[in-house]
Amino acid sequence: MWRTIPLLLAILFAILSSPVSLAHAADEEAPDALKKPRGMWFPPNDFYPRYIADPLRPQNALTLQWLADTELIDMGDKRFGLRLGATFGIYRWHPEGDLTRGWQISFEGGFAGQFDIDYSWDNTGWDGYYGLILNWMLSPELGFRIGSQHDSSHIGDEYMERTGQSRVHYTREEGLLGVSWSFKPSWNFYGELGYGNGIAGSVTARVETGLQYISPQKYWKNRASWYTALDIRSYEETDWNTRFTAQIGYLIPIGERSTQYRFAVEFGTGRSVMGQFHWDDETWLGVGWYVDF
Repeated sequence: MWRTIPLLLAILFAILSSPVSLAHAADEEAPDALKKPRGMWFPPNDFYPRYIADPLRPQNALTLQWLADTELIDMGDKRFGLRLGATFGIYRWHPEGDLTRGWQISFEGGFAGQFDIDYSWDNTGWDGYYGLILNWMLSPELGFRIGSQHDSSHIGDEYMERTGQSRVHYTREEGLLGVSWSFKPSWNFYGELGYGNGIAGSVTARVETGLQYISPQKYWKNRASWYTALDIRSYEETDWNTRFTAQIGYLIPIGERSTQYRFAVEFGTGRSVMGQFHWDDETWLGVGWYVDF
């Protein structure tokens, strides 16, 4: 990760320090395309699509989950989930009059914790994660992202005391490369490859892919859309153990800064969301209120 961050900062510096030469080159091909430097600190929205059904991406959520099956020991069948986090755009360089194309560097960070309702809401475990990402939107439909990501997992004190489980040292540092393709008006497909260390002493790959659909805004006085999303993650470090997560619900955009509310039903099965239990499988059904910034 620490090798990736200087590379991203170097790319950002090159973009910020060379707008004139880039503009001159573009003028030779398209006279009206880039006449002067165009940059924006703290852009008002994200232009690389969000992975809606990915439970380990920055988001805010309150969820209630019912577990149909779990390999975690001494575990209740009802769980409360708390997710906190957001993506913060730092700088965007874009063609004049077109905020949907260009480059953007962003910081993202979040928290994903789970609490056992059947055992006095004891904390079972939580993951904290952050990353520095460089996005490139080649067109409004096709985008890429490259960056580094950190995920540190922890076990809940109450769960550890009750079960005798000790904390597993799970801190995954990885570089990542992603692609997003929006086809037709409402469909989006994405894929991502991560490579880094997770379990101590190993350097392994992570593969992620997903498909999502967001309808036109035609509900609640044309303010809301319905959506459905599928996310699939698989990890080499656990013999390609895979987690499938799906959501269906309503999405309501708020304001001009990419904020949106979501009310959804979520289904998941496979590798536990908590890295502390990466060898354990779970199957759950949940309902939740989500806020994306």
